[in-house]
Amino acid sequence: MENGVSLMELQEYLYLHRERIPNWLDRYKPNDPFSYENFFSSRIVYYPGSGTDGHPVRLFGSSHCAHCFVFADYGVAQDDIQAQLAHPNHGFLGYHTLARLQLEKGDLTPNGWTDHLTRQERQLLRPQFAPVLQAPLGFLEILERDPSLGDDHGASRLAILFLDADGIATYAALFCQDKSASPPWAVLLQDHGFGGNYNSFGQGDLLEEFACRCAILPMWLLVAENTRRWDGFERVVDVEGDKGGEHNMLRSLYV
Repeated sequence: MENGVSLMELQEYLYLHRERIPNWLDRYKPNDPFSYENFFSSRIVYYPGSGTDGHPVRLFGSSHCAHCFVFADYGVAQDDIQAQLAHPNHGFLGYHTLARLQLEKGDLTPNGWTDHLTRQERQLLRPQFAPVLQAPLGFLEILERDPSLGDDHGASRLAILFLDADGIATYAALFCQDKSASPPWAVLLQDHGFGGNYNSFGQGDLLEEFACRCAILPMWLLVAENTRRWDGFERVVDVEGDKGGEHNMLRSLYV
């Protein structure tokens, strides 16, 4: 309810934009290799500085409007993520692992990678946070819905790419190359203050600068209440926000 007007729930609104599961994911069999073309031709929700926050998977996966996700955070070890996935109360409830594929830099940048930093930007960044993708890089987790559950619980399968990498550089490396895939379908923006990031994700900082410089912009932004939305994006009216993340902040949808 906002100013006396009843608002649509965010998941209900996202369901209006549902898609069929990508063919490659529907047909995927354990031991099939990773396909850059298949994964990056899918709708992708991108989450820089993700930690172990599964909120976007709950929102977009349960509404069937996206099946593929990229989580990038250099502050969370792979062992910690895998422990969370295996924990009965901390993983993605109602899903089990169908496959786990360990990836290297070449799997995600098969056509090479152009660094989009200007000389001035490069000088401003602390050397230890230089935006490069380094090995070990991360893994793709393919999850399958438990057989006892139906479509009302969420998508039948999900593919989540967990990267031990800088969220800003990863956007440039995955989406801003000459022969890159399509832009991410949606991006979650939340600035974490003392979370260890050398630059903010919101308006006026490097992530937005890369996206605009390369003309690679998502259709949707999911923006936390403490973060400034990017220029040109407007809040979707008559739709409620949804609380999530470590600090349970309200996140609203922008288009």
